[in-house]
Amino acid sequence: MKQVIIFANQKGGVGKTTTCRELGIYFASIGKMMLLVDLDPQGNLTKSITNDGRLNGVYEAFNDMPYEFKIINDKLRVLAGDKRLSGLSKSLIGEIDSYTRLKDIFNNPIYNEFDYIFIDSPPSFNALTLNGFVASNHIIIPMSPGLYTLQGTNDLLETINKTIKSFNTGLNILGVIINGYDARPVITREIKDEIEEVFEDKVFNTVLSKTIKIEEAIAENIGVIDLKKLDKSKIKDEVESLGEELLTRLLSGGR
Repeated sequence: MKQVIIFANQKGGVGKTTTCRELGIYFASIGKMMLLVDLDPQGNLTKSITNDGRLNGVYEAFNDMPYEFKIINDKLRVLAGDKRLSGLSKSLIGEIDSYTRLKDIFNNPIYNEFDYIFIDSPPSFNALTLNGFVASNHIIIPMSPGLYTLQGTNDLLETINKTIKSFNTGLNILGVIINGYDARPVITREIKDEIEEVFEDKVFNTVLSKTIKIEEAIAENIGVIDLKKLDKSKIKDEVESLGEELLTRLLSGGR
């Protein structure tokens, strides 16, 4: 059965899109049938992986209109998001199925072809984010080791716990990924230690380093693992290691 993983954090600029796309591309590269779902009105995941104009994707799916998956390669598909999702999030408020619509969408048999569905969520707690929580088996929390990194963490965990209690008892925090890490500044190492103290064994052993290679990959609509002349690259090794660590957690039930 497919497993659905949402990448979520109420703070912006922590690497939700980066970790979602890079791990999705890596999973596809090792033979997993993957769908990336862009719930963010900014549409950065969609734009980072395809140059196509506006695609019929999340907005149409939520409104019971014809939509399609953007085919990236034989193992990778994208359900596109765009700025119309901002208005969609507001229109869902008060609807009977306001928080369960994405779950209902995923129940369509066309989604059974996927091994894993990765969701990139908005940097806010709105109806779209809660739809992602309700439709998911697991949550991954990307965090960037900067000042005030843990600010709002209690709100995030409280929202997750409320979702589990009220809508999705099977939802599980799969782990925390530290993204954009530079070990040279002392403050960065101290913040990393603080994250590990708070989340303990939920923190993935592999971190993703701060590097321009991510932006270079996005500019080419590919993953860092596919960048030319990166046979021996630190970030490529990190993505592969993180992907293997994630797969191990998923196969063990994420507990």
